[in-house]
Amino acid sequence: MSESEFEPRHLDTAKPSSARIYLHMITGEVIYEADLPFIQQLYTAIPFYPKWARHNRAFLGRAVRHMVGNGVRQFLDIGSGLPAGGNTHEVARELITDPRVVYVDNDEEAINRARDLLCQQGLLGTTAMVDADLREPTRILEHPDTRRLLDFTQPVGLLLISVLPWITDADEPAELLAQLRDALPPGSRIAMSHVSLEDAGSEIKAQVAAGASAFTDASTPVTLRTRQQFLGFFDGWTLTEPGITYATDWHSDAPIDTTDHARPCNFAATGILP
Repeated sequence: MSESEFEPRHLDTAKPSSARIYLHMITGEVIYEADLPFIQQLYTAIPFYPKWARHNRAFLGRAVRHMVGNGVRQFLDIGSGLPAGGNTHEVARELITDPRVVYVDNDEEAINRARDLLCQQGLLGTTAMVDADLREPTRILEHPDTRRLLDFTQPVGLLLISVLPWITDADEPAELLAQLRDALPPGSRIAMSHVSLEDAGSEIKAQVAAGASAFTDASTPVTLRTRQQFLGFFDGWTLTEPGITYATDWHSDAPIDTTDHARPCNFAATGILP
């Protein structure tokens, strides 16, 4: 997308944004005052929420490195959120020259900030920001920037990090994922994470349920799913080691803290397309 083709999105600064909240949990940044009451509500309900968000971010980085190590040179990052440290293209560029990355999000702040970052880094030739979300697979796949940057005859790394909790069952997530899967060539890889309470203790379940209710009241509804439901999203893919585990545990490069309350609330896994 060239500078002349990009039009900044109008921002609704009066309503809390899940993308802005997520950025705050990772970086501590508060963008708009409208988010502050909701942030405080989340801190009260789920004291470990920032850890959970950072676990997702760390999993993203490890998954990208793993994909690059297995020959992937191009990525489709759906629900990428606001740019923070360790963005997909930055992680990949630590290992290879000029990876191609298409980011997808429909949050106005995420779109504007991503575009500004890519302009500043001079990377619009190899990286793009598409205004869409997972509910629009055709729009994503047929977008001019997607067609320009991604070669669908070569493996693609599909990233869906903590995206599916925002997709309700009524949206038919399995069908959405199937459309994306069927557009990718053999050898493509997928990385997904998903919040869950299946392995959490009763106190943690109560905290997360309260936090999920807060999101429903103020922003986007959250759908919690079981390990088996999460496994179903990998239909058509072959899971890679270690299969479905916690985001903190997936190819961890640090000691695992078994006392971490956020740890059992976040399933993660990767797969390869046969």
